[in-house]
Order: sequence, then structure tokens, then C-alpha cells
Amino acid sequence: MARKSTSQARIAHAVSESGREIWLAGLGAFATARQEGNKLFDLLVKEGKDLESRTRALAGTRMGQLRSRAGGTLGKLEHAFEQRVGQAMKSIGVPTARDVDQLSRRVAQLDRSVARLAGGNGSGKRRARKAHR
Repeated sequence: MARKSTSQARIAHAVSESGREIWLAGLGAFATARQEGNKLFDLLVKEGKDLESRTRALAGTRMGQLRSRAGGTLGKLEHAFEQRVGQAMKSIGVPTARDVDQLSRRVAQLDRSVARLAGGNGSGKRRARKAHR
């Protein structure tokens, strides 16, 4: 039995020693992973920053192109909209800005003619304006 207990003690000691080595290997792996993990983390952050700046530059270029295209498209849409609105207003008899300008010039011309016929030097304008009010 003494042999058995010595044998069991050796086995227990070997298991204990193996457990301790496994524990130490785990601690070593953890320390290495932590050390290498920090390096890897720093490397990943650097790569992420580089990728972000390249992506932003590319996105800026693309956005400029899209804005340019959209501006052209919006200009076309705006022109088409103005034409449609102009046609609709014309069909219901609303005068255009050009019509109003022409009419204003014609009224000013008639006002001057009335002033000349009334005898004169501006008093016809005042009378015409007073009569109009």
C-alpha cells in the first residue's frame, strides 16, 4: 500500500504541476495577447483613420459630381415648371411680367401725351393723377 500511496502522491503531484503549468501558460498567453492586442488595436485604428480619410475624399468628389448633375436636373425641372405655370396662367388670362411692363410703358406714354394736350409742363400729370385717384 505504501507503493500505492507513493504512486498516488506522484500522480497528484504531476497533475498539480501540470495544472500549474497550464495556469502559467494561460497567464503567458493572456499577457502576450494583451500586448499584441494593443499593437493590433493601434494598427486597426490607424488603418481605420486612413480608410476614413480616403472615403471622405472619395465621397466629397462624388458629392460634387452628384450636386453638379442634380443642379442641371433641377435647372431643367425649374424651367419646365416655369413654362407650365406660365402656360396655365396664360390660359386663365393672368398677364405675364412682360405684359405688365408693356402696359406700364404704354400708360406712361399716354400720361405724357395727356399732359402735352392739357397744355403743358407737368400740370396735366398732376391733374391726371388726381383724377385717377
